[in-house]
Amino acid sequence: MKKFFPIISIVVLFLISGCASNHEKSLYNKKPAFYSYIIGSIKDNRIDTEYNADVYTSSASCQKTIFALLAYKILGSDYRYETKLYITKKNHKIHDIVISFAGDPTLKSEDLIQLIKPISNTKITGKIFLDNSLFKTPSHSTNLMIDDLGAEYAQPVSSITLDDNLFTITAKASKIPGNKASLSNDSGYAMNSYVTTTLEPSSIKLSMHNNRILAHGNININDNQLELKRSPIDFDHYVLYKIKTIIKRSGIKGKIEIIQDQSQLPKKLLLQNISKSTPLGSIIPVAIKKSDNLVFDCLYLKIINSQHNKPITHWSEGDKIIQSLIYKHFNIDTTKSMFVDGSGLSRYNRVQPRKLFEILKKGYHSNEFINSLPSPGEPNSTLAKRTNLSKHIRAKTGNMSGISCLCGYKTSNHPKAFVIITNSFAPPNKEMLPILDNFINNKLGK
Repeated sequence: MKKFFPIISIVVLFLISGCASNHEKSLYNKKPAFYSYIIGSIKDNRIDTEYNADVYTSSASCQKTIFALLAYKILGSDYRYETKLYITKKNHKIHDIVISFAGDPTLKSEDLIQLIKPISNTKITGKIFLDNSLFKTPSHSTNLMIDDLGAEYAQPVSSITLDDNLFTITAKASKIPGNKASLSNDSGYAMNSYVTTTLEPSSIKLSMHNNRILAHGNININDNQLELKRSPIDFDHYVLYKIKTIIKRSGIKGKIEIIQDQSQLPKKLLLQNISKSTPLGSIIPVAIKKSDNLVFDCLYLKIINSQHNKPITHWSEGDKIIQSLIYKHFNIDTTKSMFVDGSGLSRYNRVQPRKLFEILKKGYHSNEFINSLPSPGEPNSTLAKRTNLSKHIRAKTGNMSGISCLCGYKTSNHPKAFVIITNSFAPPNKEMLPILDNFINNKLGK
Protein backbone atom coordinates (compact mmCIF):
# COMPACT_ATOMS: atom_id res chain seq x y z
CA MET A 1 0.00 0.00 0.00
CA LYS A 2 2.87 2.36 0.71
CA LYS A 3 3.84 2.80 -2.92
CA PHE A 4 0.32 4.01 -3.81
CA PHE A 5 0.22 6.68 -1.09
CA PRO A 6 1.77 9.54 -3.13
CA ILE A 7 -0.73 8.98 -5.96
CA ILE A 8 -3.65 8.92 -3.53
CA SER A 9 -2.32 12.08 -1.86
CA ILE A 10 -2.08 13.89 -5.20
CA VAL A 11 -5.62 12.87 -6.09
CA VAL A 12 -6.92 14.07 -2.72
CA LEU A 13 -5.07 17.37 -3.05
CA PHE A 14 -6.40 17.78 -6.59
CA LEU A 15 -9.96 17.19 -5.41
CA ILE A 16 -9.58 19.64 -2.53
CA SER A 17 -8.07 22.37 -4.72
CA GLY A 18 -10.66 21.65 -7.39
CA CYS A 19 -13.45 22.18 -4.86
CA ALA A 20 -11.93 25.46 -3.77
CA SER A 21 -11.68 26.59 -7.39
CA ASN A 22 -15.33 25.71 -7.96
CA HIS A 23 -16.32 27.73 -4.90
CA GLU A 24 -14.31 30.66 -6.15
CA LYS A 25 -15.69 30.41 -9.68
CA SER A 26 -19.25 30.30 -8.36
CA LEU A 27 -18.71 33.38 -6.20
CA TYR A 28 -16.91 35.24 -8.96
CA ASN A 29 -19.70 34.58 -11.44
CA LYS A 30 -22.22 36.09 -9.02
CA LYS A 31 -20.12 39.23 -8.58
CA PRO A 32 -16.54 39.67 -9.83
CA ALA A 33 -14.19 40.32 -6.91
CA PHE A 34 -11.11 39.00 -5.15
CA TYR A 35 -12.40 36.37 -2.72
CA SER A 36 -10.55 34.83 0.20
CA TYR A 37 -12.05 32.64 2.89
CA ILE A 38 -11.46 29.92 5.43
CA ILE A 39 -13.91 27.81 7.46
CA GLY A 40 -12.97 25.20 10.02
CA SER A 41 -13.51 23.51 13.35
CA ILE A 42 -13.00 25.23 16.69
CA LYS A 43 -12.01 22.06 18.54
CA ASP A 44 -9.27 20.73 16.23
CA ASN A 45 -7.19 21.71 13.19
CA ARG A 46 -9.73 20.51 10.63
CA ILE A 47 -10.34 22.99 7.80
CA ASP A 48 -13.59 22.51 5.91
CA THR A 49 -12.77 24.79 3.01
CA GLU A 50 -10.38 27.60 2.19
CA TYR A 51 -9.32 29.76 -0.72
CA ASN A 52 -6.62 32.47 -0.86
CA ALA A 53 -6.46 32.23 2.95
CA ASP A 54 -2.80 33.28 3.08
CA VAL A 55 -3.16 36.42 0.94
CA TYR A 56 -2.92 39.71 2.84
CA THR A 57 -6.18 41.60 2.50
CA SER A 58 -8.06 44.48 4.11
CA SER A 59 -10.55 43.11 6.62
CA ALA A 60 -12.24 46.49 7.28
CA SER A 61 -14.31 46.42 10.49
CA CYS A 62 -13.71 42.70 11.01
CA GLN A 63 -10.46 43.97 12.53
CA LYS A 64 -12.51 45.15 15.51
CA THR A 65 -12.74 41.52 16.69
CA ILE A 66 -8.98 41.52 17.32
CA PHE A 67 -9.13 44.69 19.39
CA ALA A 68 -12.16 43.56 21.36
CA LEU A 69 -10.23 40.42 22.35
CA LEU A 70 -7.07 42.40 23.17
CA ALA A 71 -9.03 44.93 25.22
CA TYR A 72 -10.56 42.15 27.32
CA LYS A 73 -7.10 40.57 27.77
CA ILE A 74 -5.13 43.73 28.56
CA LEU A 75 -7.56 46.19 30.15
CA GLY A 76 -10.18 43.75 31.45
CA SER A 77 -13.96 43.88 31.29
CA ASP A 78 -14.11 45.85 34.59
CA TYR A 79 -11.93 48.68 33.27
CA ARG A 80 -13.52 52.16 33.42
CA TYR A 81 -12.29 55.38 31.84
CA GLU A 82 -11.85 58.15 34.44
CA THR A 83 -12.21 61.84 33.62
CA LYS A 84 -10.94 63.89 36.58
CA LEU A 85 -11.56 67.39 37.93
CA TYR A 86 -8.75 69.19 39.77
CA ILE A 87 -8.35 72.69 41.19
CA THR A 88 -5.55 74.81 42.54
CA LYS A 89 -6.04 77.33 45.34
CA LYS A 90 -4.69 80.80 45.97
CA ASN A 91 -5.56 82.78 49.09
CA HIS A 92 -7.98 79.99 50.03
CA LYS A 93 -9.97 80.49 46.80
CA ILE A 94 -10.13 78.45 43.62
CA HIS A 95 -7.44 79.73 41.27
CA ASP A 96 -7.19 77.22 38.41
CA ILE A 97 -9.43 74.43 37.16
CA VAL A 98 -7.99 71.36 35.40
CA ILE A 99 -10.15 68.78 33.61
CA SER A 100 -8.03 65.74 32.83
CA PHE A 101 -9.45 63.67 29.95
CA ALA A 102 -8.84 59.94 29.57
CA GLY A 103 -9.83 59.25 25.97
CA ASP A 104 -13.28 58.07 27.08
CA PRO A 105 -15.28 57.55 23.85
CA THR A 106 -18.55 57.42 25.81
CA LEU A 107 -18.22 60.80 27.58
CA LYS A 108 -21.20 63.09 27.05
CA SER A 109 -21.89 66.76 27.85
CA GLU A 110 -24.14 65.76 30.75
CA ASP A 111 -21.27 63.71 32.26
CA LEU A 112 -19.03 66.78 32.11
CA ILE A 113 -21.72 68.96 33.70
CA GLN A 114 -21.96 66.49 36.60
CA LEU A 115 -18.16 66.34 36.89
CA ILE A 116 -17.80 70.12 37.39
CA LYS A 117 -20.93 70.46 39.51
CA PRO A 118 -18.92 70.77 42.79
CA ILE A 119 -17.42 74.05 41.52
CA SER A 120 -20.44 75.45 39.66
CA ASN A 121 -21.18 79.19 39.93
CA THR A 122 -17.51 79.99 40.51
CA LYS A 123 -15.42 82.88 39.19
CA ILE A 124 -11.76 81.89 39.11
CA THR A 125 -8.67 84.08 39.08
CA GLY A 126 -6.56 81.70 37.01
CA LYS A 127 -7.44 79.55 33.99
CA ILE A 128 -9.53 76.52 33.02
CA PHE A 129 -7.11 73.95 31.60
CA LEU A 130 -8.35 71.11 29.40
CA ASP A 131 -5.75 68.36 29.78
CA ASN A 132 -5.48 66.71 26.35
CA SER A 133 -2.03 65.22 27.00
CA LEU A 134 -2.78 61.49 27.31
CA PHE A 135 -2.51 60.78 23.56
CA LYS A 136 0.27 62.45 21.56
CA THR A 137 -0.97 61.26 18.18
CA PRO A 138 -2.79 63.57 15.72
CA SER A 139 -6.54 63.59 16.21
CA HIS A 140 -6.94 62.41 12.61
CA SER A 141 -4.76 59.48 11.60
CA THR A 142 -2.58 60.14 8.57
CA ASN A 143 -3.52 56.63 7.44
CA LEU A 144 -7.05 57.74 6.55
CA MET A 145 -8.27 58.54 3.05
CA ILE A 146 -8.72 62.30 2.66
CA ASP A 147 -12.37 61.77 1.68
CA ASP A 148 -13.02 60.26 5.13
CA LEU A 149 -12.21 63.51 6.95
CA GLY A 150 -15.40 65.10 8.25
CA ALA A 151 -17.49 61.97 7.65
CA GLU A 152 -19.81 60.73 10.40
CA TYR A 153 -17.91 57.42 10.65
CA ALA A 154 -14.42 58.98 10.87
CA GLN A 155 -14.44 61.08 14.04
CA PRO A 156 -11.23 62.63 15.36
CA VAL A 157 -9.67 60.62 18.20
CA SER A 158 -8.15 62.48 21.12
CA SER A 159 -7.71 62.36 24.88
CA ILE A 160 -10.71 64.72 24.85
CA THR A 161 -13.74 62.97 23.46
CA LEU A 162 -17.19 64.49 23.88
CA ASP A 163 -20.62 63.64 22.46
CA ASP A 164 -19.10 61.07 20.06
CA ASN A 165 -17.02 63.89 18.52
CA LEU A 166 -19.91 64.61 16.19
CA PHE A 167 -22.04 67.68 15.56
CA THR A 168 -25.56 67.83 14.18
CA ILE A 169 -26.84 69.95 11.30
CA THR A 170 -30.61 70.41 11.27
CA ALA A 171 -32.36 71.21 7.99
CA LYS A 172 -35.96 72.42 8.04
CA ALA A 173 -38.06 72.63 4.89
CA SER A 174 -40.00 75.80 4.13
CA LYS A 175 -43.73 75.65 3.53
CA ILE A 176 -43.38 76.71 -0.10
CA PRO A 177 -41.47 74.75 -2.78
CA GLY A 178 -38.63 76.78 -4.27
CA ASN A 179 -37.91 78.71 -1.07
CA LYS A 180 -34.69 78.30 0.87
CA ALA A 181 -34.61 75.73 3.66
CA SER A 182 -33.53 76.74 7.17
CA LEU A 183 -30.25 75.16 8.40
CA SER A 184 -28.62 75.32 11.85
CA ASN A 185 -26.03 73.36 13.83
CA ASP A 186 -25.35 72.60 17.48
CA SER A 187 -21.64 73.48 17.58
CA GLY A 188 -21.46 77.15 16.68
CA TYR A 189 -20.21 76.85 13.10
CA ALA A 190 -20.91 79.60 10.60
CA MET A 191 -22.97 78.32 7.67
CA ASN A 192 -23.54 79.07 4.00
CA SER A 193 -26.69 77.26 2.88
CA TYR A 194 -27.84 76.77 -0.70
CA VAL A 195 -30.50 74.20 0.18
CA THR A 196 -33.97 74.71 -1.27
CA THR A 197 -37.32 73.13 -0.57
CA THR A 198 -38.56 70.98 -3.44
CA LEU A 199 -40.88 68.12 -4.34
CA GLU A 200 -37.86 65.93 -5.20
CA PRO A 201 -36.32 63.38 -2.78
CA SER A 202 -34.09 65.09 -0.21
CA SER A 203 -30.40 65.27 -1.08
CA ILE A 204 -28.06 67.51 0.93
CA LYS A 205 -24.29 67.60 0.44
CA LEU A 206 -22.10 69.08 3.17
CA SER A 207 -18.51 70.29 3.18
CA MET A 208 -16.35 72.44 5.44
CA HIS A 209 -13.93 75.25 4.67
CA ASN A 210 -12.16 77.28 7.38
CA ASN A 211 -14.67 76.07 9.99
CA ARG A 212 -17.58 77.19 7.87
CA ILE A 213 -20.21 74.67 6.80
CA LEU A 214 -21.23 74.74 3.14
CA ALA A 215 -24.54 73.05 2.33
CA HIS A 216 -25.92 72.39 -1.15
CA GLY A 217 -28.95 70.47 -2.39
CA ASN A 218 -32.61 70.19 -1.58
CA ILE A 219 -35.02 68.98 1.08
CA ASN A 220 -38.37 67.46 0.23
CA ILE A 221 -41.24 69.56 1.56
CA ASN A 222 -42.78 66.50 3.23
CA ASP A 223 -39.59 65.64 5.13
CA ASN A 224 -40.15 68.77 7.25
CA GLN A 225 -36.90 68.31 9.19
CA LEU A 226 -33.67 66.33 8.67
CA GLU A 227 -30.74 65.82 11.06
CA LEU A 228 -27.32 65.19 9.53
CA LYS A 229 -24.21 64.17 11.47
CA ARG A 230 -20.66 65.31 10.67
CA SER A 231 -17.34 65.04 12.45
CA PRO A 232 -15.11 68.10 13.03
CA ILE A 233 -11.93 68.56 11.02
CA ASP A 234 -10.53 71.35 13.25
CA PHE A 235 -10.95 69.45 16.52
CA ASP A 236 -9.88 72.26 18.87
CA HIS A 237 -12.61 74.52 17.44
CA TYR A 238 -15.23 71.86 18.17
CA VAL A 239 -13.99 71.11 21.70
CA LEU A 240 -13.66 74.73 22.76
CA TYR A 241 -17.19 75.57 21.62
CA LYS A 242 -18.65 72.51 23.36
CA ILE A 243 -16.86 73.07 26.65
CA LYS A 244 -17.33 76.85 26.70
CA THR A 245 -21.07 76.16 26.42
CA ILE A 246 -20.90 73.71 29.33
CA ILE A 247 -18.78 76.04 31.47
CA LYS A 248 -21.16 78.94 30.86
CA ARG A 249 -24.18 76.73 31.64
CA SER A 250 -22.53 75.79 34.93
CA GLY A 251 -21.99 79.40 35.94
CA ILE A 252 -18.18 79.17 35.88
CA LYS A 253 -16.19 82.13 34.59
CA GLY A 254 -12.63 81.85 33.35
CA LYS A 255 -10.42 81.64 30.28
CA ILE A 256 -10.17 78.15 28.72
CA GLU A 257 -6.94 76.67 27.35
CA ILE A 258 -6.23 73.26 25.79
CA ILE A 259 -2.98 71.71 27.07
CA GLN A 260 -1.15 69.05 25.02
CA ASP A 261 1.85 68.68 27.35
CA GLN A 262 1.22 67.67 30.95
CA SER A 263 4.29 69.60 32.13
CA GLN A 264 2.43 72.82 31.25
CA LEU A 265 -0.29 72.14 33.82
CA PRO A 266 -0.22 73.96 37.16
CA LYS A 267 1.31 72.20 40.18
CA LYS A 268 -0.27 71.16 43.49
CA LEU A 269 -3.50 69.93 41.94
CA LEU A 270 -6.33 69.03 44.31
CA LEU A 271 -8.68 66.28 43.12
CA GLN A 272 -12.34 67.33 43.35
CA ASN A 273 -14.36 64.81 41.38
CA ILE A 274 -14.16 61.82 39.01
CA SER A 275 -16.49 60.82 36.19
CA LYS A 276 -16.26 57.08 35.52
CA SER A 277 -17.47 55.41 32.36
CA THR A 278 -19.49 52.21 32.41
CA PRO A 279 -17.25 49.10 32.50
CA LEU A 280 -15.52 48.05 29.30
CA GLY A 281 -17.55 44.85 29.44
CA SER A 282 -20.63 47.01 28.80
CA ILE A 283 -19.01 49.33 26.24
CA ILE A 284 -17.59 46.70 23.87
CA PRO A 285 -20.80 44.74 23.11
CA VAL A 286 -22.67 47.92 22.11
CA ALA A 287 -19.69 49.19 20.10
CA ILE A 288 -19.05 45.94 18.23
CA LYS A 289 -22.73 45.44 17.40
CA LYS A 290 -23.02 48.85 15.74
CA SER A 291 -19.38 48.86 14.57
CA ASP A 292 -18.38 52.04 16.42
CA ASN A 293 -15.11 53.31 14.92
CA LEU A 294 -14.53 55.89 17.65
CA VAL A 295 -14.66 53.33 20.48
CA PHE A 296 -12.21 50.98 18.78
CA ASP A 297 -9.77 53.69 17.72
CA CYS A 298 -9.79 54.98 21.32
CA LEU A 299 -9.08 51.42 22.48
CA TYR A 300 -6.22 51.14 19.97
CA LEU A 301 -4.54 54.27 21.36
CA LYS A 302 -5.25 53.23 24.95
CA ILE A 303 -3.74 49.77 24.44
CA ILE A 304 -0.58 50.82 22.58
CA ASN A 305 0.12 53.66 25.03
CA SER A 306 -0.32 51.29 27.99
CA GLN A 307 2.42 49.05 26.57
CA HIS A 308 4.96 51.76 25.79
CA ASN A 309 7.01 53.87 28.20
CA LYS A 310 7.73 56.60 25.64
CA PRO A 311 5.16 58.91 24.01
CA ILE A 312 3.65 57.49 20.82
CA THR A 313 3.37 60.29 18.29
CA HIS A 314 2.29 58.40 15.15
CA TRP A 315 -0.59 55.96 14.77
CA SER A 316 1.58 53.56 12.77
CA GLU A 317 3.88 53.06 15.78
CA GLY A 318 1.18 50.84 17.24
CA ASP A 319 1.61 48.22 14.51
CA LYS A 320 4.59 46.41 16.06
CA ILE A 321 3.10 46.69 19.54
CA ILE A 322 -0.15 45.04 18.42
CA GLN A 323 1.76 42.28 16.64
CA SER A 324 3.71 41.54 19.82
CA LEU A 325 0.50 41.50 21.90
CA ILE A 326 -1.18 39.07 19.49
CA TYR A 327 1.82 36.78 19.81
CA LYS A 328 1.91 37.15 23.61
CA HIS A 329 -1.77 36.46 24.23
CA PHE A 330 -2.66 34.13 21.33
CA ASN A 331 0.72 32.68 20.27
CA ILE A 332 0.01 33.71 16.67
CA ASP A 333 2.69 35.26 14.45
CA THR A 334 1.34 38.30 12.55
CA THR A 335 4.68 39.97 11.76
CA LYS A 336 3.75 40.56 8.12
CA SER A 337 0.34 41.96 8.97
CA MET A 338 -0.32 45.64 9.60
CA PHE A 339 -2.51 47.23 12.27
CA VAL A 340 -2.53 51.04 12.11
CA ASP A 341 -5.84 51.62 13.88
CA GLY A 342 -8.42 49.73 15.91
CA SER A 343 -11.47 50.41 13.75
CA GLY A 344 -10.19 48.89 10.51
CA LEU A 345 -11.03 52.14 8.73
CA SER A 346 -7.59 52.62 7.18
CA ARG A 347 -6.89 50.78 3.96
CA TYR A 348 -3.30 50.31 5.13
CA ASN A 349 -4.46 47.61 7.55
CA ARG A 350 -3.81 44.10 6.28
CA VAL A 351 -4.10 40.57 7.63
CA GLN A 352 -4.27 37.05 6.24
CA PRO A 353 -7.70 35.45 6.60
CA ARG A 354 -5.95 32.42 8.12
CA LYS A 355 -4.43 34.55 10.90
CA LEU A 356 -7.77 36.19 11.68
CA PHE A 357 -9.34 32.72 11.69
CA GLU A 358 -6.71 31.47 14.18
CA ILE A 359 -7.30 34.47 16.47
CA LEU A 360 -11.05 33.84 16.35
CA LYS A 361 -10.49 30.21 17.31
CA LYS A 362 -8.64 31.38 20.43
CA GLY A 363 -11.36 33.94 21.13
CA TYR A 364 -14.11 31.33 21.11
CA HIS A 365 -13.22 30.44 24.70
CA SER A 366 -14.16 33.96 25.87
CA ASN A 367 -17.89 34.01 26.62
CA GLU A 368 -17.92 37.80 27.00
CA PHE A 369 -16.45 38.14 23.51
CA ILE A 370 -18.87 35.68 21.91
CA ASN A 371 -21.80 37.44 23.58
CA SER A 372 -20.61 40.79 22.24
CA LEU A 373 -21.05 39.66 18.63
CA PRO A 374 -24.45 40.28 17.02
CA SER A 375 -26.72 37.55 15.73
CA PRO A 376 -28.72 37.80 12.47
CA GLY A 377 -31.70 40.13 12.78
CA GLU A 378 -30.52 41.61 16.08
CA PRO A 379 -31.86 45.19 16.40
CA ASN A 380 -29.38 48.09 16.41
CA SER A 381 -26.63 45.92 14.97
CA THR A 382 -24.89 45.55 11.62
CA LEU A 383 -26.71 42.22 11.20
CA ALA A 384 -30.18 43.69 11.78
CA LYS A 385 -31.21 43.29 8.14
CA ARG A 386 -29.25 40.11 7.41
CA THR A 387 -31.99 37.77 8.54
CA ASN A 388 -31.18 35.12 5.94
CA LEU A 389 -28.11 34.05 7.88
CA SER A 390 -28.42 31.01 10.10
CA LYS A 391 -29.76 31.77 13.58
CA HIS A 392 -26.73 29.91 15.03
CA ILE A 393 -24.27 32.48 13.68
CA ARG A 394 -22.57 35.21 15.74
CA ALA A 395 -20.51 37.43 13.47
CA LYS A 396 -18.83 40.79 12.79
CA THR A 397 -19.28 42.59 9.50
CA GLY A 398 -16.78 44.75 7.65
CA ASN A 399 -17.73 47.09 4.82
CA MET A 400 -16.00 49.87 2.92
CA SER A 401 -16.24 50.88 -0.71
CA GLY A 402 -15.12 47.80 -2.67
CA ILE A 403 -14.61 45.74 0.51
CA SER A 404 -17.10 43.44 2.24
CA CYS A 405 -16.26 40.92 4.94
CA LEU A 406 -17.88 38.64 7.48
CA CYS A 407 -16.17 36.73 10.27
CA GLY A 408 -17.35 34.88 13.34
CA TYR A 409 -18.76 31.56 14.44
CA LYS A 410 -21.40 28.93 14.07
CA THR A 411 -22.16 28.29 17.73
CA SER A 412 -24.39 25.20 17.56
CA ASN A 413 -23.13 21.59 17.82
CA HIS A 414 -19.59 21.19 16.46
CA PRO A 415 -18.80 24.94 16.58
CA LYS A 416 -16.87 26.44 13.70
CA ALA A 417 -15.06 29.68 12.95
CA PHE A 418 -15.15 31.39 9.58
CA VAL A 419 -13.66 34.35 7.75
CA ILE A 420 -14.70 35.51 4.29
CA ILE A 421 -13.18 38.65 2.79
CA THR A 422 -13.94 40.20 -0.59
CA ASN A 423 -11.90 43.05 -2.02
CA SER A 424 -11.85 45.00 -5.27
CA PHE A 425 -15.43 44.78 -6.45
CA ALA A 426 -17.58 47.46 -8.03
CA PRO A 427 -20.10 49.14 -5.68
CA PRO A 428 -22.76 49.04 -4.42
CA ASN A 429 -21.78 46.98 -1.39
CA LYS A 430 -25.36 45.86 -0.76
CA GLU A 431 -25.15 43.55 -3.79
CA MET A 432 -22.38 41.61 -2.06
CA LEU A 433 -24.23 40.88 1.20
CA PRO A 434 -26.63 38.15 -0.01
CA ILE A 435 -23.76 36.46 -1.88
CA LEU A 436 -21.67 36.23 1.30
CA ASP A 437 -24.65 35.19 3.42
CA ASN A 438 -25.69 32.40 1.05
CA PHE A 439 -22.11 31.17 0.83
CA ILE A 440 -21.76 30.98 4.62
CA ASN A 441 -25.15 29.27 4.99
CA ASN A 442 -24.24 26.69 2.35
CA LYS A 443 -20.92 25.90 4.01
CA LEU A 444 -22.13 25.91 7.62
CA GLY A 445 -25.73 24.85 7.16
CA LYS A 446 -28.84 26.62 8.38
